[in-house]
Amino acid sequence: MLSLRYEAYGLHWISQIHMPELRIVPSGHEPMTKTTDVYIESTDLTALWESWDVGETNFVCREGSLFFRVAGTGLFFMEQGQRILVSPEPGAEEKKVRLYILGTCMAVIMMQRNILPLHGSAVVIDGWAYAFVGHSGAGKSTLSAALASRGYPLMTDDVVALTWDAGGRAIVSPGYPQQKLWQSSLDGFGMNEQNYATIHAEVTKYAIPVQHYFYDRAVPLAGIFELDPRPEEASASIRMTEVMGLERLHLLCTHTFRSTLVARQGLAQWLFETVSRLSASIEVHRITRSGSEFTAFEMVDRIIDHVRKGVYTEQ
Repeated sequence: MLSLRYEAYGLHWISQIHMPELRIVPSGHEPMTKTTDVYIESTDLTALWESWDVGETNFVCREGSLFFRVAGTGLFFMEQGQRILVSPEPGAEEKKVRLYILGTCMAVIMMQRNILPLHGSAVVIDGWAYAFVGHSGAGKSTLSAALASRGYPLMTDDVVALTWDAGGRAIVSPGYPQQKLWQSSLDGFGMNEQNYATIHAEVTKYAIPVQHYFYDRAVPLAGIFELDPRPEEASASIRMTEVMGLERLHLLCTHTFRSTLVARQGLAQWLFETVSRLSASIEVHRITRSGSEFTAFEMVDRIIDHVRKGVYTEQ
């Protein structure tokens, strides 16, 4: 079966499954070492799943491997940070299968390789990466899209992959040139949903190609902003506050992508040590946004003002 070599998150993904979201590695750009290769293979995992006798659970970890099932979509097996095996169910939507490969599967591979995956987006401002983390629906992609429209290119959406350079700086590796935006965000930007495809048939979240403002090189991380929307509060306001002490560790653990899978893989100590190291080397702030108005561009102004002046304010 023909395989293509893609690149994302500082790794090369050699895949039997067509992944149109990813960038194909150009000819002549093969890695100096095979340790950056991860293989994505399509195979029948039914017998293996049954042999594991997992009962009612949909996620199980054994000996450095993680196995999970998504009803109506397929079986997914991540092994030793080296391979993703995929067994789609008959009739499964291809886009939904790829969504799990690009999200949960790749994040687990990162964990197995001691790469920290945060649930967020990242852009480049004045040569530094800034990440925006938060729970689903917090506005991470919307904010990074607003920043990109002001000339601050996108590095990654949904998963922020962090490693460290020889000098101990946290480094963000580029993801792939696509953003996912909800209908409300398209409305706020004046974008017509008819121009975009949904990420899969069951949701009204749209895949937005971003090749024209995608940053494809690794960049040191300067700061993280947690987005904390509070639509139930009537008065509209934007507040930026610094997160200090142990609260930083809690924030970073909470916003690790698929954090519930960390302890299952026996990686709780690794995560604590990793976020402690990260917390000591960057600034961390929380942006609280009250009201239900579209305020992405106001938030952009506040963030750029903070980055340029090196201070934060409240209002």
